[in-house]
Amino acid sequence: MSEEILKLKKEIERLKKSVKKQRYGLVWMDVPEAFEDDVENKLPILKEVPELAIKNNDGKPTHILIEGDNYHALTCLNYTHKGKIDVVYIDPPYNTGSDGFRYKDKRILDKFPDGTEVPADHPFRHSYWLSFMEKRLDLVKDLLSKNGVVFISIDDNEMAQLKLLCDSIFGDNNVEVMIWHKVADDSGKLKITYRFRREHEYIIVCYKQKDETFFKKYLSDRNYKNEYTNPDNDPRGPYKQGIISTTEAKSKSTGKNFYSVKTPSGKIVTRQWRFPKEEYNRLDKDNRIYYGKGGSSIPSEKVFINEQKETTPTSILTELGTAKSAGIDLEELMGSKIFSYPKPVSLIKHLIKISSEKNSVVLDFFAGSGTTGQAVAESNQDDDGHRQFILVTNNDEVVNGKKHKIMSGICYPRIKKVVKLYKSGAKFYKTTFIGKNNILNATDQDKIELAHNAGELLGIAENTLELTKQNKFYQLFEDGNKEKYTAVYFREELDKFDEFTEIVKKLKKQTAVYIFSWGNEEDIEEFDDIEQIKIKTIPLPILEIYKQIYNLSTE
Repeated sequence: MSEEILKLKKEIERLKKSVKKQRYGLVWMDVPEAFEDDVENKLPILKEVPELAIKNNDGKPTHILIEGDNYHALTCLNYTHKGKIDVVYIDPPYNTGSDGFRYKDKRILDKFPDGTEVPADHPFRHSYWLSFMEKRLDLVKDLLSKNGVVFISIDDNEMAQLKLLCDSIFGDNNVEVMIWHKVADDSGKLKITYRFRREHEYIIVCYKQKDETFFKKYLSDRNYKNEYTNPDNDPRGPYKQGIISTTEAKSKSTGKNFYSVKTPSGKIVTRQWRFPKEEYNRLDKDNRIYYGKGGSSIPSEKVFINEQKETTPTSILTELGTAKSAGIDLEELMGSKIFSYPKPVSLIKHLIKISSEKNSVVLDFFAGSGTTGQAVAESNQDDDGHRQFILVTNNDEVVNGKKHKIMSGICYPRIKKVVKLYKSGAKFYKTTFIGKNNILNATDQDKIELAHNAGELLGIAENTLELTKQNKFYQLFEDGNKEKYTAVYFREELDKFDEFTEIVKKLKKQTAVYIFSWGNEEDIEEFDDIEQIKIKTIPLPILEIYKQIYNLSTE
């Protein structure tokens, strides 16, 4: 009977919260998900799968892959990474009716609770999706660093609703919108339409503190035909060939900068150009127009290696890959078509480069095929960076001609290839649960079990991912460079504590020491005289974070 009363109380609290919600222009029904009972009645943790680790021996960043429901993973990350995430990129389900969006308990957005069909245009569909997104974005907000930023890909189906949702979570002064041009100019005909062909998607940008966040200028690589070469031995050195005209077929005689030029071979080229005829003639006179080895190629501009200029980011994202090119690139990497509608690596690289530092932490909790991981690895390769990615996805089955598991069949194989190609490494974790009671009513036995199983969670929190020593009383973790350690004494009995303290003292490096305690006491006299050691307790601080998350959903 007590269990039924508890469930009833939870439902009453949920309804109270729903009634209290006030949103300008956006009201929806809060819909419970199957995962909520898991989180509220058990203690979520992360457990490493050692056999799936991708080895790293050269000091490059060790990345993190997490398999499981992203809400469970975000709950754990609120302990390990609160205030530590610099960039978030997500490509969530678009709720189009064809993207497979459904809850973990297999409810799909097509029926009311009484079983009657939900019309395709009924706003009830939006309620499910908004409820789903709100729970996750609420958790993400607390993960962001001071200048953290979230990029969310979306299309017209949920754009308006998502923008208002983000306004309510991050504040309308902390939300902006970018537009991505997702098809190539030479993509040919798309499906017939009697209105206009849709060539765009959106990227909603959410800031922790917009007024203190600034995007970087970048060296543009767009519109270049090749890497730096010097085919005509120009004394100014190597250059790229910059495209300076539209195609002949797409040029409009009534359009701007429409004129003809003569190549050295006598060929006449007529089309629209990037600049007026006077500017073209000036560049040609200065030998900055290249006509190909035979003097009859379509003219291009020489852009010398020492003359590239930094470009200010714009809200219109063009020439950063297309939906089609992303699929082709993934197919080439994996050897077959295994995932529909991935985002281009070049698009996510651009977002990362303008918003991150070389040592930033990048999170994608709708990781899908793992494009964000590849974008981070390539960004590190480009600027010798040490960015770390954290990718989260479930292992549900998707069908793209063949059946594949998202994590084991798509994301993990891709990331394994990518991190080896770019000489880094990755650790693999799964979300799981321990304990027998809900978070608010955790017993002493639940707390003991949490302490006994929190080692990987603590290693992640300190970014010391390599387990080097373990027994029934304590664990020792280190980072890839052996410059930082995490030591965990997880038993309430002190039988091996003297042995543990001697090991820690011999490290003589920065060390986070976690000690089992029934409270928050952090004074351990054995370490009083060692400056590089920082004492922390478990399991209460972990439980306090989980309680905050739980209370957030029942206020």
